[in-house]
Amino acid sequence: MTDIFKIIGFALAGGLLSLTLKEYRKDFAVLVGIATAVAVLMLSAHMIEDVLAQFSALAERGGVEARYFTAVIKVVGVAYITQFAAEVLRDSGENAVALKVELAGKVFILGLTLPIIKSFLEVCIGALESI
Repeated sequence: MTDIFKIIGFALAGGLLSLTLKEYRKDFAVLVGIATAVAVLMLSAHMIEDVLAQFSALAERGGVEARYFTAVIKVVGVAYITQFAAEVLRDSGENAVALKVELAGKVFILGLTLPIIKSFLEVCIGALESI
């Protein structure tokens, strides 16, 4: 529980520093914002590992195929990374580029889920053909 307070404290300090720098050097403010965000992610990494391990154990116990679990984890990862990049771009005033990054993330997610959708449709077609 104390880890979250450390992370929040670090993020607030970085955010305030970035806000202060924005008045004088916008380019440095963006760099401080990015560095703060990356540091927060790094400080959260051990928690992410714990969550993934617990989900993996649940999927294994539930008999979920590894490829489905892996696909879901990849999709969630792409969504988070895409959102992170888009927010950094928005913070630096690049709204148009942020929208393109979000679109690319959605297309990438569609590509990741295509094999699962294909498997599902094959099962449906097989069931319909057997009727």
